[in-house]
Amino acid sequence: MTPASSIRPLWCAAALACFSRGAAAQSRQCAAQLPASAASARWPSPLDRTIDVDATVLPLGDALVRVGAAARVRISYSPELLAIDRSVCLAARHAALGDVLVSLAGTSNVAPVVASSDQVVLAPATQSRAHVRGDMLGSLGLLDGVVVTSNAESLPVRGSPMAIDVVSGRQLARTSGGNLAAALDGFTAGMWTWPQSPANMLSAFASIRGASSFGVSYPKIYVDGIEVANPLIVSEFSPDAIERVEIVRGPQGSATYGTDATSGVINVITRHEGAEGGGQSTALHTSAGLTQGTSARGVLRQEHALSIATGSSTRSADLYVSGGTLGDFVPNGASHDLVLNGSARRIGDRTTLSATARYFMESAGSARSALNAPIRSAMVSDTSADPMNLAQSVGEYTFGVTGSFAPSDRWTHTIVAGVDGYSLANVQTSAAPIPTAADSALRAAQGSAARATLRLSSVLRTGGDGPLRGTFTFVADHSALHSTATAMPDMLAMESSTAPALSDREHSTGAGAEMNVSFDEALYLTGALRMEHDSRLPAANHLVTLPMLGLALVRDAGPLTVTVRGSYGRGVRPVRVPAAQYSQFANRFRYAPSSPMSLGAEVQSGTEAGVDLSIGRALTVRMTRFDQRASGLLQQVIERTDTTPTLHRTYGIAGAGAISNRGWELEASATRSHLTASGTLTLVDSRVTAVAADYTGELRAGDRMLAVPASTSSLDLTWLGRRWSFSAGGALARDWINYDQLALAGAIASGEHTAHELAGPLLRQYWKRYDGGVRLRASVARDIGNRFALELTGDNLLNYQRGEPDDATIVPGQTIMTGLRMKF
Repeated sequence: MTPASSIRPLWCAAALACFSRGAAAQSRQCAAQLPASAASARWPSPLDRTIDVDATVLPLGDALVRVGAAARVRISYSPELLAIDRSVCLAARHAALGDVLVSLAGTSNVAPVVASSDQVVLAPATQSRAHVRGDMLGSLGLLDGVVVTSNAESLPVRGSPMAIDVVSGRQLARTSGGNLAAALDGFTAGMWTWPQSPANMLSAFASIRGASSFGVSYPKIYVDGIEVANPLIVSEFSPDAIERVEIVRGPQGSATYGTDATSGVINVITRHEGAEGGGQSTALHTSAGLTQGTSARGVLRQEHALSIATGSSTRSADLYVSGGTLGDFVPNGASHDLVLNGSARRIGDRTTLSATARYFMESAGSARSALNAPIRSAMVSDTSADPMNLAQSVGEYTFGVTGSFAPSDRWTHTIVAGVDGYSLANVQTSAAPIPTAADSALRAAQGSAARATLRLSSVLRTGGDGPLRGTFTFVADHSALHSTATAMPDMLAMESSTAPALSDREHSTGAGAEMNVSFDEALYLTGALRMEHDSRLPAANHLVTLPMLGLALVRDAGPLTVTVRGSYGRGVRPVRVPAAQYSQFANRFRYAPSSPMSLGAEVQSGTEAGVDLSIGRALTVRMTRFDQRASGLLQQVIERTDTTPTLHRTYGIAGAGAISNRGWELEASATRSHLTASGTLTLVDSRVTAVAADYTGELRAGDRMLAVPASTSSLDLTWLGRRWSFSAGGALARDWINYDQLALAGAIASGEHTAHELAGPLLRQYWKRYDGGVRLRASVARDIGNRFALELTGDNLLNYQRGEPDDATIVPGQTIMTGLRMKF
């Protein structure tokens, strides 16, 4: 092995000079200063892995990406502790990973810490650089807010054939305050969620590269590898508890994650860290301010958070608690919530054991305003006894453990086991005369559910230090869901239905393999195949096959990296009528017990292709073209066959139809000194391409899908100084078609139409084109010493409250808050 001096980065003017002489001159100068090999200090695994890196000059951040890919480990660090834009000269010949990282760190006060068998953290060093070695790693604490730059078990970003986005916990804390929807809209192209009132218990995914269903489109969501019971229920996290959020769009993720991933996958990774120096650290955050409502005066909004971390990098425990309240921004619109996250981890020589726990609780009224008064008067004559005055509540929980064992540098075995569940009580559908797809999903979710997950995986790494390397992943998993449905309130009788609660069970078992092969770090081939048995599918076809194939070509020229990539995937979402069948009396739903009925599967398949360009960390541009088709689609439609009173409507299942989703995604980011700018732009054409001959709904072939914006965009600016920090950003959706709910309510109230008549083609008369407004936010913070920080934040600064996704929806207006952060 070679000593640290043999891979010494050149921080001096010589490196900067060679940076301007072109790639060839850079490589020659780096190689010329490479000393002969010598003995190296002993490092623990995986820091003892040897790597070879061609001589080149590039920013430190990109050097860490390249070193992590060469060693097949994740390298994590805090941008506040490393000058990641500083140019370094990197050249290594059969050098230990630990020596490479120590030398790259230079004079920075960080040292490599083994976090797990495939992850290394550059943590604050408590000893001088000369004495930091493997036997002292246990005394170093993990970092707050790490940024993952490469991943050994999943596909490294460098060779990914898919557009994968990673949102760090620090980004969530600065921008969205833990709201998953705001994070997706602000940092992820191709995915858009509508802003929601706290009184709305479901997330509203408007577009994930278009629509994958005639009903509700949604991604499959995991928390630390544990599948959530209902992805539409998950909306809030404590941002301080999140390490990162990984986002895969399109059906390509189905080969890894199974059925229900036709639109994409979101994996929320929580933090598992100790305190610096192996002791204990505590942080407190409190803020309060005013939110504008529909009246002239503002209402109180407050948020508070507490975090406690203890232990070292090898043994740690963490607790995060946050909660807040919002007043009546509209009548009966007040809410309060509580979030708890806990974690623990122990790292051995070859093993890692971690545990995670999450609980979320929210209670809210049913927000109403004068805007939807015509809707309410059309639906309910005596609003004083309106059941929408009942308080809504939701509770969510996740508990799980993860264990990994690395018997050698070639093999890593992992087991994940956990349970996720929720309960919904007194939830209310919208007051709209035409119930939305989200209303149907809310009715189906009313009650409680729990999902158990068990996942086993083994990763084999081959190729050693040769040009041809491979990573082979073998997975087997099982998921079981038990749900109990309860009745919605009776809006006409003003009492709850006496129908009994109905239970339902479903399960799936899958196994698959994934191959990632790279040649000379330039050509990357990815293939995956999964077989899954799902009880929701018809008995004759319980087994489905989910493939994925991808290719990426990567070319480096000094600080410039160009990637050309493409991939194909196919996903399946089973469709089944649950054990609760509904009929509606003016938005009141009753249960008719029956056995669950499998209706088949909705399928989405397609391709994506793109080009990525990066110039160090100074500029990154990623452009993606996607072309996907969703088929076998079913829709709940109003049936006009009954002759009961005019407010009575029944629903049936209509199909099968198809949707084409085509479009472009553009993502770009640029960094200059302390300033970082990033932005996204998505153009989507989501259209109906086919409907069944007996279809009775309002959609026709060639129609645009309702509530899917034709374009979405976002821009974010962040400036991080020594004491001051500033962040500002905005997001915008443009051009979509949806119902004119106020006109529909007016037609019913005036007697122009009855509720029974509003079905099928007649509804097309009440389609309306919408354009959204800019959701603008900003924050500024000032550190006071090492323990305190003052902050001022503003959200929805343009006070945009209505019009998304329709003219009956009201969301909280402009919010201005001041806060204080304290560390102990």
